[in-house]
Amino acid sequence: MTNAEWFDTVYREYRPKVLDYIRSHVSDARDAEDLCSEVFRKALEHFSSERGEGVSSYIYTITRNTVVDYYRTRRVHAPLDEELPSQDSMEDALVTADGLEALARSLRALPEPERDLIVLHYYANNSLREIADKMELSYGAAKRLHQSALRHLRGALGEEP
Repeated sequence: MTNAEWFDTVYREYRPKVLDYIRSHVSDARDAEDLCSEVFRKALEHFSSERGEGVSSYIYTITRNTVVDYYRTRRVHAPLDEELPSQDSMEDALVTADGLEALARSLRALPEPERDLIVLHYYANNSLREIADKMELSYGAAKRLHQSALRHLRGALGEEP
């Protein structure tokens, strides 16, 4: 089987799953289609039939990272969840352009699991229970990770821990 034939098989098998996953995280249908295409473009560039095993893990990882990058690279204006602490000084800092840039820097500095949780929770509007399922964590672990991420963000933004 040639690389092109192999990739066609992979594409036909995984495209519906990838698109469903992306649609569950991205509300705009056109963006979801674009991201799905991006996933398979990346897969074609970096994976070949010689590697064979681990295709599903590889595709899932690319998909997850592509969705996270989508939210990281865009200033998505999604409503924040009510669970966000209502500290006036933190809210005031985030309203300004400098505050938004500081938040973006702080998010980039978070460990990947914390960053993923924040993106999934506040940008993609997933509940902590949904995130726990997606990240294969217990609900308690997701809550602790959420609190840790908020503590790190507060510290990075100059807030009291």
